Amino acid sequence: MSQRHKPGAPHRAQSIKRRIQSEVIEMPELPARQSLPHVRQHSKSFALALLAIVLMGALLLATPWTTESGTRSHPIDAIFTSVSATSVTGMVTVDTQTHWNFLGELIILILVQLGGLGFMVGASIVLQMLRRGQARLSDQLLMQDGAPTLSLREAVEMSRRIAWFTLTVEGIGALVLTIRFSRDMPVHDALWQGLFYAICAFCNAGFDLTGNFQSLIPYRTSAVINVVIMLLIQAGALSYIVFEDIYQKRKWTKFSIDTKLVLLVHAVILAGGAVIFLVAEWSSALQETPPWARPMSALFQSVAARSGGYATVDWANARVVTVFIWVGIMFVGGASASTAGGVKLATIGVIAASVYSTIVGREDINLYGRRIAASIVFRGMAVVAIMMSVHFLGTIALAITENAIKNSDATFQALMFEVMSGLGTVGLSNGVTPTLSTAGKLVLCAIMFFGRLGPLTAVYALQRRQRKPHFRYPVAPIRIG
Repeated sequence: MSQRHKPGAPHRAQSIKRRIQSEVIEMPELPARQSLPHVRQHSKSFALALLAIVLMGALLLATPWTTESGTRSHPIDAIFTSVSATSVTGMVTVDTQTHWNFLGELIILILVQLGGLGFMVGASIVLQMLRRGQARLSDQLLMQDGAPTLSLREAVEMSRRIAWFTLTVEGIGALVLTIRFSRDMPVHDALWQGLFYAICAFCNAGFDLTGNFQSLIPYRTSAVINVVIMLLIQAGALSYIVFEDIYQKRKWTKFSIDTKLVLLVHAVILAGGAVIFLVAEWSSALQETPPWARPMSALFQSVAARSGGYATVDWANARVVTVFIWVGIMFVGGASASTAGGVKLATIGVIAASVYSTIVGREDINLYGRRIAASIVFRGMAVVAIMMSVHFLGTIALAITENAIKNSDATFQALMFEVMSGLGTVGLSNGVTPTLSTAGKLVLCAIMFFGRLGPLTAVYALQRRQRKPHFRYPVAPIRIG
């Protein structure tokens, strides 16, 4: 008779099973999982990194080894230049060419590259996370739990592609500009200026090496320089994401709704700005430009107003109507996740579509056969309201520091233009910035830094705060208009 058929055998088997279950089995520890990027952590790290770059740049620019005279720069000028370069604005309190030596110019160029490329990479990752969080319910749950919706491998790969795109475009631009500049200066100077302008133009930072705060006015009739600078500005202001979508799909009907909206609003503002500037400034700011070059110059100002910061005319001679319209164009800026500032093209496009839908009596906001969620419209309106409020408060603050305290003769119009140029990280100036008081320069520093991070931070914060309510209140009639 076998063991399993003996009486009492099942009891012994159960005893053995219980003893095995009661034993503690030690498992080898799993290797620590590498932390993955998520929106909250990435946003904080990005803002702190940008601030650290500003402080490091200010310390370097404050040393006597960075100036032509060999003396220390005023701390406020060093801080202002560092903030302007890192936020890829281009506003200056001292002339870049005459005040800084080669080392100082190199530090400024590095800050511009870090600010431009770093923002494109950081903003692209954050916006891609937020977009995925909107796309699927599973991703929304991950976002709520604080988990990433973008893997580390995807984040690294996206960063690599953006860096390759940036360096390729800047390299081609630097080569063409070097060849053109070599006609006017020695080859080593032409090489440095070609590289400097290519990086600054792509990053939409209006720093120049012309001298005497002239920007690109001496090259107002050079078709090569005008066209190359415009193309570089556009490449940076439309973002890698848009160009990637265009390259992959290569057909308007296949483009994403976001790409279509960006390109449409971009074309309308670009063409409208050029026509307005040509008509309004034909006998004013364009008076010193030969008639044959005035259309090109008008187009250049329209392109640069989107965050490029370069100018081929003296903005001190611009008419009031042009200044007022340019404040609006600078407010719009470029595409999301680009080197440009402003409230962004897609934001304006969504708000314009919502206004049109309201006027024609549509309940939903539709674009290219798709419905735009009401939450996106509300976030867009909130971003616009926040930026308008900051512009208003910044203009008032600058008016207090310059008119009330310093008793400067700067007009309110000029101060309003300067504040919007800083808030939109544009860099255009009508000559007021170098004459600002210390308090006024600090106000513009804060505005430039907010203009670089403000819209992205606002979009993230507003999305994180929006949750589906558990209940809804009854509708209340409100009188409008």
